[in-house]
Order: sequence, then C-alpha cells, then structure tokens
Amino acid sequence: MLRFSLAMVFCLAFLGQTKGQISHAENQWRSDSINYQTEGTFQSKVDTFYFEEALLEVRSGDLKLGAIPVVDVLSGQDLTQEELANRFGFGAQLAADYRKWKFRALYLNLNADYLNYQNRYIDSKKVVPGMNVARGTSTINSDFIDAFVQYKSRRFFTFEAGYGRNFIGNGYRSLLLSDFGNAMPYFKLETSFWKIKYTNLFAMQQNIYGVEGRPSWFQRKYTATHFLDWQIVDWLSIGIFESIVWAGNEGNYQRGFDAQYLNPVIFYRPVEFSLGSSDNALLGANLKVTPSKTQKFYFQLLFDEFLLDELRADLNQYRNPDQDIQSGWWANKYGIQAGWQGANDFGIKGLSHLIEFNIVRPFTYAHTNPSQAYSNYNQSLAHPLGANFQELVSRIQYRKNRWAISLQYNNSLRGVSPVGTNFGDNLELSNQNREKEYENYIGQGISSRTQMADAKVSYLLKPKWNLTASLGYFWREEKSDFTHYKDQLIYLRLRTNLFNRYFDF
Repeated sequence: MLRFSLAMVFCLAFLGQTKGQISHAENQWRSDSINYQTEGTFQSKVDTFYFEEALLEVRSGDLKLGAIPVVDVLSGQDLTQEELANRFGFGAQLAADYRKWKFRALYLNLNADYLNYQNRYIDSKKVVPGMNVARGTSTINSDFIDAFVQYKSRRFFTFEAGYGRNFIGNGYRSLLLSDFGNAMPYFKLETSFWKIKYTNLFAMQQNIYGVEGRPSWFQRKYTATHFLDWQIVDWLSIGIFESIVWAGNEGNYQRGFDAQYLNPVIFYRPVEFSLGSSDNALLGANLKVTPSKTQKFYFQLLFDEFLLDELRADLNQYRNPDQDIQSGWWANKYGIQAGWQGANDFGIKGLSHLIEFNIVRPFTYAHTNPSQAYSNYNQSLAHPLGANFQELVSRIQYRKNRWAISLQYNNSLRGVSPVGTNFGDNLELSNQNREKEYENYIGQGISSRTQMADAKVSYLLKPKWNLTASLGYFWREEKSDFTHYKDQLIYLRLRTNLFNRYFDF
C-alpha cells in the first residue's frame, strides 16, 4: 500500500497558504532549480535571494543580512523493491549584501534512500552526485555546501571566491564545465566590456580513485580555465574555452598551484609547451543562435586531443563504409553537443521544450596520468556519463501561474569496460592501459542502453524561496548483453530549488 509521510502532507497544507509574486528564471532546464541567471554562457549564481521575504532579516545602513530554510523531503514507493523510499534534507541559506559586496552560503544535510541504480553508482564512486562523500549503507548521509564572496567593481570587473560549482553552456548538459559533480574551492575573475565577457576560473580538485575513505591519500589537482564569450550580434554569440589540468604532486616534486598559469590573457596551450610539461589541455567552443525571442539553438565542441590526419581518416571511413580504412584512433578525443530550446510553443503561453544530443568519444577527458583527468571526487567535471557515450535528452513543460506539468525522457548508449580492461569510459584510468590503438568507437566494451522518464506535476508554494511541491512518477531501464535493471518510483517531494542535482543518467 502506498503511504506518504503525514508530516509532509501537513507541511504542504500549511505552506500552500503562503502568498507572493511568482519568480521563474528563463532557463529552467538544468534540473528544476532556478538558481542560475541566463545572461552569458558562463552562468552566474546570483541573485535569487529576496531579503524582504527572508525568515530572518537584519538591516543596518548599507548592510543587509538574511536567512531562509532549505528543505528536500521526499516520500514515495519504490515499485521495484516494493518498499518505501524516503529522503530527509534540512539546512539553511544565508545571505549578506554590503554595497558592492555579496555573500551567499547554502548548507543541506541529506539522509536518503536511493534507487538500485543510484546505489550502484554511489557504491562504485563512494560519493553522491552534487553532494559529497557518501556515509552509511542502507540510508546514505551526505552534505551539500555552496558558498561564495563576490565583489563587483563599478565598470568592468567582478571578483568571486568560493566553494561550489560552475557551469559553461546554454543547455541542460555541458561538455565544457558543468555543475554535476562535487563542490570545490575556486577563484573567478569576470571582465565585461563592449560585447565581450571574459572569465578566468582557477580551482582545486581531488583525485580519490582507489583510495576512497582514506583522505590522507587523496591527491590534489588544479585547473586553470579561460572562457571568452562574444555577443557578435543580438541573435548570435560564440565562446572560446580552454582548460588545463595538472597534478599538485608529481612524484617527489610538490608542484602545488603553478603560478605561471595565472597569466590571464594568453592561451594556455603555448604556455604548457614552454613549460615543457605534459599537463592535460582541453579546448572547446560554444555557439548560441537565437532566431527569435522564444527559440534558441546551441552547440558545443570539445577537443581533448586529436590529429588532423586521423580525423580525416574517420571522415573517409564514414563516407566509404565499404572500404577498409585504418580509422578510429584512440586519441581522437572529442565531444559534440547540439540542442534546441523553445518557449511559448505553438503560440501557447507557458509551453516550452528542450531537445539535446550529446556524444563523447572514448578516452576523452582522461589522461596518461590519472591525477590529471578532468574530474573531481571520481566524477566528471563535464557530462555525468564521462566518456564513450551518446545521449538524447528531451523535456516538455507547461506552466500556468504556480502550476507546472513536465515530462522528461532520456535515451543513452554507453560503452562500459569489463573489470580489468579500459575501453575509454572511466576517466580515472590511464590512457596507457587502453585495449587497442585503432577501431575505437562510441559504445565499445559492454554496450549498455539506458532509457528513463520522469513525469511530474509541481506547485510553487513559496515563490521567493523557490519552494516547490511535486507529485511524480520515475521510470528507468538499463539493458546490456549481461545485465537488465529496472527502477520505478512514485513520489511526493517538497524541495527548496536552490541548486541542481542530477541523477538522470
């Protein structure tokens, strides 16, 4: 028999009486969070805090302080295991404004029962996506922390230091930098002038592969990222991306943060060669086309490593499939994204859609030295599936007043490496241990097809807290030649939508 928490029902009945203006961000597709602005491709995390609606508020001259509660409570029926699934998460968001300074901090402690596929992921990675290291067995405990201090100058510069995640892109996923994984310390400098926004991001990550549960053995690594976004005309913008990953410890040499990568204006690839290093370098591009106010097309291209002759060989093989051409070189490492978002579809106000396609070649984001993989806490800094996959994401949603009805469907094909092998899906494995030089393709290894759907009805209880109640049904099926998994969940959820969490993979 399906049972829901009486406490949750009571909370819904009480909070449903609250009033306030409705506030929705334009880009609502990365989870159901609305904590991100849509101006620019390197998305900023301010500002959705309304001091006048805070549970606690203090004002003194130019200083404003505020706090609101943060909740994530779910009660549902796991139809696969025929048992209840519960989630209890509580915390707070703190905010302070003082002239050109902003401070934000969010903390959530979560105790949760997860579905079978989620438990398999947590057991293999030892972390909860978007949260941190998993604690416990049957009920998993984890924390979410996001905090930053920001200073915005009068004209050109914005400085930000924090512990959190960042996102580059215009779609639901990102192949350049996403907010899928765990938080990390970072410093960000944004420079805006004319039609250009230029961002420098310096961050520290942790390599915990193989030493999970032993923090003293964790290996630090660092990334230095540039992103130049140019709004060429009103309907077209292009962005250029580059990121370098290096290990903090190279054998007996404690390298730490390499100050030579602080140069804010030059491309890092020439600097890397001048240093005589073998750091992991990634280059990419982002394109956004908005032919109308309600339609947007976007694209991403990511290159980790390639040779032009080898790319030509791949193209020739594609054009002439009957010919025996040596192609599929392992180091042709790249990813491609294409997407389309629309609002007020068919002239219906509130009806919107998203269709997005992502492909990433085997071995992309990985490196000869595993400590220089493009990852943090065993999770990709880009797409949740890592590499060696292709994916379709589709969503449709209708909003009216405080109500929303949404349906999401994902379909992905991923190649998984059997134990003791490396077919390019695991970013934490060295490229040197690859299975073959040529004839590498997306889905190699154990080919696994995953489909998932999530349908829900939501009501915005407290608009300026982003507090939403949802009733939904989730279904997921994963098939390979050796496995067949299925998960189903009917759920009722109460959530303060202040940050994104992804388990839709």
